[in-house]
Amino acid sequence: MKPKNITLVCNVKNTFVLKDVALLESLGYSVFLIHSPPFKDPFRFFLNRLREFFLGIFYGIQSEAVLSWFNDYHSFLPLFWAQFFGKKRAIIVGGYDAVSSPTLGYGIFYKQTIRQKLARLNYTLCDQIWVVHKSLAEGCKQAKVESQTLSGILNFIPNLKIPIVEVPTAYDSSFWELNETKQEKTVLTVANISDQRTFERKGIPLFISLAKALPSHRFTIAGVKSINIDQDALPENIQLLATQTREQLKSLYSKNQFYFQGSKIEGLPNVLCEAMLCECVPMGKAVFGIPDAIGDTGFLFTKDTPFTEIITFLREKPEGFGEKARQRILKAYPIERRKEAFIRMLNNRSSHE
Repeated sequence: MKPKNITLVCNVKNTFVLKDVALLESLGYSVFLIHSPPFKDPFRFFLNRLREFFLGIFYGIQSEAVLSWFNDYHSFLPLFWAQFFGKKRAIIVGGYDAVSSPTLGYGIFYKQTIRQKLARLNYTLCDQIWVVHKSLAEGCKQAKVESQTLSGILNFIPNLKIPIVEVPTAYDSSFWELNETKQEKTVLTVANISDQRTFERKGIPLFISLAKALPSHRFTIAGVKSINIDQDALPENIQLLATQTREQLKSLYSKNQFYFQGSKIEGLPNVLCEAMLCECVPMGKAVFGIPDAIGDTGFLFTKDTPFTEIITFLREKPEGFGEKARQRILKAYPIERRKEAFIRMLNNRSSHE
């Protein structure tokens, strides 16, 4: 039997990328992974493009489809060769690749650069575009009000003919489950914070303000990287942790009572959904995919929500919310839903062939 191959391109080898590799392998495919980290120095930047040029040819010839997690420099050459060889091709959009935020200086559509022009071209090279939440296709009105963030691929490229499909990320509920005793009055947030922009975008200033207002609670920020946070300026009840392993995250989710997702820009937050599966009571900003994930299982807030209301929610002891949160994620984002989307795409002939 002829082997079935797929090429998957990414700039960051995150857990959701690796989950897709495992999912495709479970469907009987061998996955060629082209990992091109977002290097800024010219030598490694061009080395990545050279690798993509040759691997795009070598893997593209052998593959049924070429998929790119996120739309950026790393997407172009593999997608170009996939189109040249008549293979199926898609971009999986996560957030950055569908927004423009002048206040945060964030998003692929923020500046009129070669990078943006290439991203626009990449979208036209696809058979399908997958978005983890529909707001990344249509736009999020609340984010525009909250932070002047423009969003939605169709708002930037209104004449785009490529079909856009909402395919949420999926979660392994057999792994992400409560396995430790919940500790009351504990609040967790997880974010890969490597610069001041991310610090602001993830809503960390509000998180710190909540810690100052609730000295009886314990707050934890996990994922702090190279950013210099003045720990002396933080309240005593806030703890900073570096990047965590999956097992460490599972333990943190299981121990903490509340999970905070204060992001101003987000697609569908993986960490929020993982925390909810581990029965954290969720609270988050009402933008992009966050309201759909939380629903009626926690607390949603906007910039106009009185600070005292958030404090009151954290002081309460919400009964049954954790289990309700888990059931919501189980129902809304099963692995089977994403698996079926892969099967449908791979079984259909390319509209550009």
